Amino acid sequence: MTQKNNLPALTLLLTVATMLNIRCSAPEPPTGAGPAPGMLYLYSERIPLQDGSFAAADRGQLFVPVKRSDPRSALISIEIYRFKAASGVQAAPIFLLHGGPSFQGLAGPLAEPGFYERLIRPYLEAGDLVVVGQRGIGSSKPDTIIEAPRRFPPDQEVTEQQAAEALREACARGKAYWESQGLDLTGLTVVEAAADVDDVRKALGYDKITLWGGSFGSHWGMAVMRYYPQIVERAVLRGMEGPDHTYDMPSHVLHSLQRIAEAADRSPGLKGLIPEGGLLAAFRTVIARAQANPIRITVADPETGKDQVVVFTAGDIRGMALGYTATVSSRRGMRSWPADILALYWEDFSPAAKASLLRRQTRAWPTASFFMLDCASGITPEREAQLRQDPAVDVLGPIGWEYQVGCPVWNIDLGNEFRKNFETGIPTLIVQGTWDVSTPMENALELGPFFKSGKLILVHGGSHGALQDAMDFSEDFRAAVMKFARSGDMSDLPGEVTLPPIEWEVPQQPGKR
Repeated sequence: MTQKNNLPALTLLLTVATMLNIRCSAPEPPTGAGPAPGMLYLYSERIPLQDGSFAAADRGQLFVPVKRSDPRSALISIEIYRFKAASGVQAAPIFLLHGGPSFQGLAGPLAEPGFYERLIRPYLEAGDLVVVGQRGIGSSKPDTIIEAPRRFPPDQEVTEQQAAEALREACARGKAYWESQGLDLTGLTVVEAAADVDDVRKALGYDKITLWGGSFGSHWGMAVMRYYPQIVERAVLRGMEGPDHTYDMPSHVLHSLQRIAEAADRSPGLKGLIPEGGLLAAFRTVIARAQANPIRITVADPETGKDQVVVFTAGDIRGMALGYTATVSSRRGMRSWPADILALYWEDFSPAAKASLLRRQTRAWPTASFFMLDCASGITPEREAQLRQDPAVDVLGPIGWEYQVGCPVWNIDLGNEFRKNFETGIPTLIVQGTWDVSTPMENALELGPFFKSGKLILVHGGSHGALQDAMDFSEDFRAAVMKFARSGDMSDLPGEVTLPPIEWEVPQQPGKR
């Protein structure tokens, strides 16, 4: 985005900053000029806690170039939160890198009762906590939102070609808009995001940092470890997304789902409800039925109360493989998965239809930055060929189709050299859930040998959030992780963690009491 186009918004930000007695870490720019690269504004923020007291944080924006290789690059801002360590703790600060890429910032979560106490305060036992925003997304500015693809009526059978064309149109309009605003989209890559982390470190005055990231945050963290190894004291990573793992491999996702299904199939609470062959065999049966005859069902629209026809094709059924009332990406979401599959098998599509209509009421706005960050990381030709021939697509559908369809529109690629795995001697704790359907276990098993001073811990029954799953389950494990984050000592870390069984929701079969 050009400096001229930035000035009104930046002038407002600087005015607010002055009103709030903001601290500046770089020289003031000349009157009337925008901020200089590397300029950081921080202000104090108080966070109400459940016991009626307050926690303190520093919150602000760091101004960085959109594209550092361009000396004339315009600036964007990266939002930062810093929470100070508990009294007496002296260790490298933890830099928390979120996933997605879709991080909207902490303002919303911090307003939720108990969020700070559960998901911020524990880090402070190991050092300062710095939460780094994602360029072009959410509270970092600009938030590069684009139109969502056009929606089709719920009673229309939508072909893969129609859905793909709708996505391409939305991507093309989004790209054209942001380019018309002067934003150099080619600067929205994970390599530049890694440089953001280094710039935040320098602006806050830290020498070394501890990286803590999951999912895309692990991908981002690995980029920091690759290009700025000298600044990383140690790392805690989970839900591993390596340099060539942006596109999920359908068979690996299915392996995770099979492990979930096997546990549910054996559950005493679901005894007598599981069809012969198990839940996944039942799901394949539902796909076959819809392939022969698309399912049409009439339900009351939750928004209008009027009758609405909803159609389910075989493709729609595959899209519900991970659940529809919730999803198996979390332990909590897993609880309803068997009930979801059994309802479809019993030909009760009312819950699925209502869930589909509810989702239509929520408008999710993608961002140009989501596509640019992921499309730039891309996929090697070898992995793409494997993905396109993967038989698990028959069950799960074309996982990653939004990349296959959308990325050619965004036209950005860091190249195959970027996608090569690399060795690192940085002490790293890798925590991976065996039931992770978002970044499957195979990712971590592939990457583990490249971390020469690393330790891989498998969490049996762990979800995409396996690290938090395990820390919630075991206080000893939580303490061992924080000890490593604080000192690098791995001696108390176990080789694996086994979580307790899921308490599955027990559905009632139609016609039975």
